[in-house]
Amino acid sequence: MDPSIEIAAPPRRQFILTAYENHLRREGQPPVSVFRFAEAHGFTEREFFAEFPSLEAVEHRWWVEKLDHVIGAVEQGPEWAGFSARHRMLAFLFAFAVASLDFRSLLLIRLHGPNILTNPPALAAFEDRFLTFAKSLLEHGRASGEIASRGPLDRLYPQAAWRLFRSVIDFHLRDTSPRYERTDAFIEKSTTVLFDLIGRQVLDSGFDLIRFLLPKWTSRT
Repeated sequence: MDPSIEIAAPPRRQFILTAYENHLRREGQPPVSVFRFAEAHGFTEREFFAEFPSLEAVEHRWWVEKLDHVIGAVEQGPEWAGFSARHRMLAFLFAFAVASLDFRSLLLIRLHGPNILTNPPALAAFEDRFLTFAKSLLEHGRASGEIASRGPLDRLYPQAAWRLFRSVIDFHLRDTSPRYERTDAFIEKSTTVLFDLIGRQVLDSGFDLIRFLLPKWTSRT
């Protein structure tokens, strides 16, 4: 290589995000301090704080970027404009399940636990970004008549979509089937239940989901 050719260093902000990701993968926990994190990766505290106000902000940004990547990919698909809200949610969940294989170890660190109703503070921005996406998706469904308007209950729909997303992540992390085939089935059945709940056909899809999960539940007893 010609020594006169200089290779541009990655932008500091992206370098910090990558360094944080690698630290979390290796150690299973965030860095203990900005000073030690910066020293280990060859930059100063001043350089760090010029980009992020805290270590927590780094992780917030990292998760949001992962979610933005998936959302951007599905929204740019040629069929997106013609999709119903239900099919948009399905497209997103399938795409996220595939993309998450690149950072499954981090999901296991942050979200693999007994309670899917709570989230670590590090994922607060991740939830907020998803809720913004879900509100847009649900508004599309309301405009088309796919989603029923039930007055004050409408405010619960984005959180219901978030619980669906979290349950899919949790199921996927526990899934041991070949090529995560059961995750694909769970995505289809649980999404059907959600959209029947906010539509008009909850009973049939609810029973279908119960039949799907029943063998798994009974095998644990």
